[in-house]
Amino acid sequence: MKVAGGGGCSQDREAADAPGAAQGRREHLVGRGIRDLWTANHQERNEAETFMQRRGRTSERSLLLVIEDDASVLESLSDLLASRFDVLGAADAGVGLELAREHRPDLVLLDRFLPSGDGLAVLEALQEDSRTESTPVIFLTGDADEATLERCLEMGAVDFIHKPASARELMARIDRALRQSEQQRRLQILAQTDALTGLANFRALTIRLEEELRRAQRYGYPLSVVIIDLDHLKAINDGMGHDVGNRAILALANQLKGNLRESDFAARFGGDEFVALLPHQTALEAAVFAERIRSGLRSVGVQKSDGRPASFGLSVSVGIADHTLETPRDDTEGLMKAADAALYEAKREGRDRVVVFGRPAMAPSVQRH
Repeated sequence: MKVAGGGGCSQDREAADAPGAAQGRREHLVGRGIRDLWTANHQERNEAETFMQRRGRTSERSLLLVIEDDASVLESLSDLLASRFDVLGAADAGVGLELAREHRPDLVLLDRFLPSGDGLAVLEALQEDSRTESTPVIFLTGDADEATLERCLEMGAVDFIHKPASARELMARIDRALRQSEQQRRLQILAQTDALTGLANFRALTIRLEEELRRAQRYGYPLSVVIIDLDHLKAINDGMGHDVGNRAILALANQLKGNLRESDFAARFGGDEFVALLPHQTALEAAVFAERIRSGLRSVGVQKSDGRPASFGLSVSVGIADHTLETPRDDTEGLMKAADAALYEAKREGRDRVVVFGRPAMAPSVQRH
């Protein structure tokens, strides 16, 4: 734990290293009521911005963020928690929010009262950001007022810990909050995952599309929506059975997964339709991606139920639309409608092709809508 602050901070560290101090701070971590070490003046706020340095994180350890203005309490908490968790710390509300957004901790321990901002305001800011909205928050508070505690829980805190608190109580409450958060995360993944392909489902797509369009509008970069329809799936199901149809769907899903960038997102939109969201890509750039999917799928074979190769090839029809500074979209509905219109044109023109809404053809196989 690296600390940078006023003289009081270094004195606390020396005291903390004195014989017997470690045991004492582990038994009663919080609650000395000292608020004078970190004031709201500009100089010390700048010092707070370099207050904490992230400990080395391993993939098997949960990451906790402690936002606590009392330097001695923050140091004690961090020393205790570091034996089981990776720890980030901040003595300032603003710095804490920046760390949360950058590192996305698994849990936040948040002081109820901070010189630079009310703890409830920090909680609200975390919940309003898609990067931290599901992060569980436990309040650290010396306030025994039931109305205040009720307000914390109403706003979405998962728990609160009264100062002073024993190490055993602290660890137990953190463990419980992490277990509950993991259970909720797994349920959310199941609720937003297509069981056959492992891709996101319609519900997840709706949420992600809203987020991506909002970011594209805010930061002024393009966003493309690619709707991919597996041609003749009904005929495959009717003629060869749904198990063969499922293999065809999986073949398309695998082609899609293999061509996505880390920033891209793909979902199964319906029985035979898939949607890819490509941030920072115009429609013409997305058409190159779509053509790779289309041409790659044609070389993929599908097995029949008896193990023999099916006699048909696979093809897709693709419609693409984008949001750009030149052609802005006000909402996700307009963007999806444009991509769907391009898909309809691809089918009308004979299927097995890529159509870009309102754009000239990029290649002979890319048709103009």
